[in-house]
Amino acid sequence: MFDVAAISLDSIAAFGIDMFVFLLGLAALIFVHELGHFLIARKCGVIVEKFSLGFGPKIVGFKQGGTEYLIAAIPLGGYVKMKGEDPGEELGDTTGSFSHANVYHRIAIAFGGPLFNILFAILIYVIVFMNGVPTLGTTVGMVRDDSPALAAGIETGDRIVEVNGQEIRFWDQLLQIVHDAPGEPMQFVVEKDGKSLVEKTITPVSEEIVNLWGEKETVGLIGITPLVRRIADVEEGSAADKAGIQKGDVLLEINNTPIRGWQDLKTAAMDHPGKQLDVTVLREDGMTYDLKLTPKPEKMKDETGKDITIGQLGVALQGEMEVEQYGIIGSMWRSVEETWKLTYLIAVSVKKMIFGSVSAENIGGPIMIFQFYGQQAEQGFNQIIRLTALLSINLGLINLFPIPILDGGHIMFFLIEILKGKPVSERSRERAAQVGLFMILFLMIFAFYNDIMRIMK
Repeated sequence: MFDVAAISLDSIAAFGIDMFVFLLGLAALIFVHELGHFLIARKCGVIVEKFSLGFGPKIVGFKQGGTEYLIAAIPLGGYVKMKGEDPGEELGDTTGSFSHANVYHRIAIAFGGPLFNILFAILIYVIVFMNGVPTLGTTVGMVRDDSPALAAGIETGDRIVEVNGQEIRFWDQLLQIVHDAPGEPMQFVVEKDGKSLVEKTITPVSEEIVNLWGEKETVGLIGITPLVRRIADVEEGSAADKAGIQKGDVLLEINNTPIRGWQDLKTAAMDHPGKQLDVTVLREDGMTYDLKLTPKPEKMKDETGKDITIGQLGVALQGEMEVEQYGIIGSMWRSVEETWKLTYLIAVSVKKMIFGSVSAENIGGPIMIFQFYGQQAEQGFNQIIRLTALLSINLGLINLFPIPILDGGHIMFFLIEILKGKPVSERSRERAAQVGLFMILFLMIFAFYNDIMRIMK
């Protein structure tokens, strides 16, 4: 039975904060998108009659300069209503009418929303990179047996600072350079013991990996993983919490097994549910502490569906982080680069989803977005606005789909108009709009279904 008493004031407050952050982020995305349509419409001489955040009944609003600005009851979108937007609308005076505007102006107005979403993401990333982003550094954790790195004398704790004359600060940089050069000798500069620099020649071997989309890909590898053993978070009441492990501790050993990453932690602790283990941690005060840890047994299913029991610790680990931070010019350049990278990843993901090589279970709706905002709210302002930037890119790209009723659908009709020399008939547009509405409703229902199934699982 549902226990009302189990709901604490803290959980209610946390839910309230998460909801506020979610609604604020959603409102920002909608506002920026509709602002793009609004400003470009005004620039093109089209009269905007309404600017609404949300759908349905008006909650509050005001009128200024011939435009009614309002907030509506359903916060799942927004719209701008332009004069003559409906081709069947009776107009005594066509001045400022959208449907009577130059077709290229209409394309610009339709494109304005997605464009502003992309520009908004770039602006957010400028702020993010000026504030500084903690990013996984290049300190080496595990060195695989019989690997090129081991043969070259790379050891746990070494830090890779340069490859082929290029300064390397972040693990993603290192990974990309090595992935792109299978079979090519590379000159590494490695920092040993935080002091001496040594040069190593290492040739990445060609190996097959499974990429982000679950596809096999051949890349270059040298057989190393990042050092990941610092406690980023401890769950209250967990096995780690009861053992006295604290946020910021570095896991040095468990039962005399050195910890260099998740695989070591799994072997030394998670594979021993209910067994008391000796743990050595290095605390932020510079002292080492010997603790007793008993992983909590928890049943789950493995990748084959078989029931297994693992030892839950209740910790999150992070690697040795470097702060990626730039001035205004560097942040602008880096923000464009990051926005382009995410735009490409999202576009490829959508394409693979359409053609079935990526599961449609990855589609999520408002519930998943709410959960994401809740998770990021715990991590701070930078993480919240980074998620907002990612969602802004998503919103911009989705609206460019050539589906009637979306911006991309309008642009498609306008391009047909240019090719044919006359507008698409009102009847054809109405039928297409019905099909588009059905598609959007289907996607929304499917996204809600996926959200609910994720919660149930």
